[in-house]
Amino acid sequence: MGFNYSMEEDNDYNDFLQSLIDNGHLEGAAEGITKKVIVEGIDSLSSKQKWTFQKNVGEYITVECTRGGCDIPWSEMYEAYDNGGMCNWCAHMDTKDD
Repeated sequence: MGFNYSMEEDNDYNDFLQSLIDNGHLEGAAEGITKKVIVEGIDSLSSKQKWTFQKNVGEYITVECTRGGCDIPWSEMYEAYDNGGMCNWCAHMDTKDD
């Protein structure tokens, strides 16, 4: 996985994780572990919990914009999952191209 989990102190990172929970993308152990990461940070997890977290949350993370190749900030990460892996700017420009 190509992203840095040390970003948990970033409010945008926590907001992204909360969006996954609020929108029903995580359930069971994955949801509980993600809540723990929001409150206590990634370093509070056991190795098994980290694996579960990475497996379940990782599928929603797009590190690089599929259109422009730029890094996608945490504040745009949830939307990038829904719009084909594009940052907000490229998603906007893509709709203008139509």
